[in-house]
Amino acid sequence: MNDMQFILTRLLWSSLTFTGFVGAIIGFALPIIPGIPFLILMIYSLKKLSPAFHRWLSRTRFAEWLKKHQPTLAKWLVS
Repeated sequence: MNDMQFILTRLLWSSLTFTGFVGAIIGFALPIIPGIPFLILMIYSLKKLSPAFHRWLSRTRFAEWLKKHQPTLAKWLVS
């Protein structure tokens, strides 16, 4: 049962990452749909999916800038 729950959780985060990626691409290509919320969804779900990505993300210049200028969003995406 525990393995099934792990697989379903990974599948959920993977599908949210893919949905966020596609939505961000469409949002940046079409001016009608905003791309930033989809980009945030993609980063958040990828952080949950991959601990290695989370470690890398927390060491980037983007993370430092986000912590300084947008601390609430940084708690969601980086912490």
